Amino acid sequence: MLVLLQLTEKMIKNVTKKVNIGIFLIFLLAVIIRFLYFPNNVYFGYDQARDAYTVQEILSGQLKIVGPPSADGVFHHGVLYYYIFAFFYFISGGDPAAVAAFLRIFNAMGVFILYPIVVILFGEIAAFSAIILYAVSYEQTQFSLFLNHPSLVVISVLFFFFGLANWIFRKKNWGFWIALLGMGFSIQFQFIEVQLIPVFILFLIVFRKKIRLRFNKSLLIGMLAFILPLSTYIISEIIHRFFVSKQILNFFYNHEKASSVSISFSKFSFFITRHIHDNLISNNIGSIILAVILLFLFIKFIFKSKYKEYLLFILVWFAGGFLIYFFTDNDAYYYNTGTSLALLIFVSFLVSKLYIFRKWLAFLILILIFFSNVFLITKNNPFGPNERINPQKGLTLEDEKRIVDFIYQKASDKAFSVNALTMPYNVNTTWSYLFEWYGKKRYGYVPVWGGDAASGYYGSLKVNTARSTLPQKRFLIIEPKEGIPLYLVTSFLENESIYSTVKEKHKVGTMEVWVQEAK
Repeated sequence: MLVLLQLTEKMIKNVTKKVNIGIFLIFLLAVIIRFLYFPNNVYFGYDQARDAYTVQEILSGQLKIVGPPSADGVFHHGVLYYYIFAFFYFISGGDPAAVAAFLRIFNAMGVFILYPIVVILFGEIAAFSAIILYAVSYEQTQFSLFLNHPSLVVISVLFFFFGLANWIFRKKNWGFWIALLGMGFSIQFQFIEVQLIPVFILFLIVFRKKIRLRFNKSLLIGMLAFILPLSTYIISEIIHRFFVSKQILNFFYNHEKASSVSISFSKFSFFITRHIHDNLISNNIGSIILAVILLFLFIKFIFKSKYKEYLLFILVWFAGGFLIYFFTDNDAYYYNTGTSLALLIFVSFLVSKLYIFRKWLAFLILILIFFSNVFLITKNNPFGPNERINPQKGLTLEDEKRIVDFIYQKASDKAFSVNALTMPYNVNTTWSYLFEWYGKKRYGYVPVWGGDAASGYYGSLKVNTARSTLPQKRFLIIEPKEGIPLYLVTSFLENESIYSTVKEKHKVGTMEVWVQEAK
């Protein structure tokens, strides 16, 4: 009997070791896929430059408690990501590529959290299938390329559902704490993730018979875990007399605005097929057909008692990710960051059921999904995040550095001025950072900004709008024009032509730099 127990223990250790090796190899695959085209596809636009300047202030001792404003300018995101980014800016001497590298590795680490979630729900075969789908997901590579705070949400959302799965199905009290901690960090990284609060409540309702929620020590620990990541919001609200809280109350109090909350069928179907297109099949018609097939299979399996509770879990997960779109017309790519993970889990469940009867067919499906994602990755990722994340295609750090190098080489160590057609319009934050960080470090001096520059934005280049006093050597940078109204492009270039003559045009990727001479 003792020998049998020893053999059993040895077999378990060998199996566990193989499982861990398998998970690690899939993690490496995820890292390799996310580092394709690095550093040439590191996107660096206004938001990234603004964050870089903010981090510089933090490193100089000016601590922050408020993150960047949301699109409406009323709400603010959390501030924690500044401090996370600060470490990588510090060790790299201000190089945004260091932060970009961290985000790619950080996103790939999702395989370590996704695996145990799926094991709880559907077993190891489904779990391995799920992390393979996660590793090769085009959508997840897009999040990993986004040099901004929403990229961090993928992991915090995974922690939210990891905690819920352990709390609901394994009766682990610490799962409740982890879920609330993950929810708190998700809201900290991306304010829009307040949508997880109604999702959490929905889980409490759907699984009320499987969970116990009492006012005791466990509940207090959970509430503390939720509040801790949100402490910066609380401090900011107290300092600013609850300004954001009042704005939220005004939104719900405004009956006219609240009554307009709706979502069209066409928009909803677009969201569904977008998740399928960017994760499973890179074909618009194919994604619609696959959506219908998956819906049919889901209905079929959910009525089998063996799978009902677990499928309800991923149904609430998936459906909850669309709540925000009932309250906004914005279809931002990163508003439901973790939603597609539920879709990947369901497909992995189907693959695991198929694996029992037709192993070759299960492998074939995974291979087809792999090549579908590789097609999208090789097509789009060389230019950085897609245009629904960053509208200016190809505004990459390496191309921007090539433009800066070209300008300094043409200037031949002499003083020069530079102007740029930018988005946001007349905001020189991006190029100010590039000249101050990269240009000055490599060439020893910075140019004069020879054009209009909106006040109130980061950037320390001297601005001189008196064209007659500018240096003879002048350069004009043309950013990708996506997001810039045509009339502004026209008026900007016409104004430049009044004062300067173009001597040479040099194209770098999707951008141009014009060598000018004063008239």
